[in-house]
Amino acid sequence: MQHTARLGTGGGRGIRSSAESGAWAVGEVSNQSTGYCPDVASWAAVADALDAVGIGHPGAYTHAVVFRRCPACREVAIVREDDFVCVFCDGPLPARWNVDGGPGAPATPAGPGGA
Repeated sequence: MQHTARLGTGGGRGIRSSAESGAWAVGEVSNQSTGYCPDVASWAAVADALDAVGIGHPGAYTHAVVFRRCPACREVAIVREDDFVCVFCDGPLPARWNVDGGPGAPATPAGPGGA
C-alpha cells in the first residue's frame, strides 16, 4: 500500500513523500514553489530535515527547478535548458540565485564568463 502526504520543512517548503510497508521514505522531492522559489542548493536543508526524523530520501531533488529574478523587469522566471534569458523581457538572467533580493540586489548575467 502506498500513501502520499505533504510534509513541511523549517523554511516552509512542502515536499511530497510516499510510504510503503510501514517504512517512511521520500520517493520524489522538488523545489518547485509558486511563492518561495528556493534555490536548488536548498536540498541540503531538506536532506537534513528528513535525516533528522529518519525518513529515507533520494539524495537530491528528483525535479529541480532553477528560479531567477530578472534584473531588468523584476519578474521571477524559470530557467529552462540552461537558457538564462527572461521569458518576459528577453533580458539576461543572473547565474546565481537572486529571488530573495530586493530591487537593488546585485546580479551577474549568465553566459560566457558569467556562469
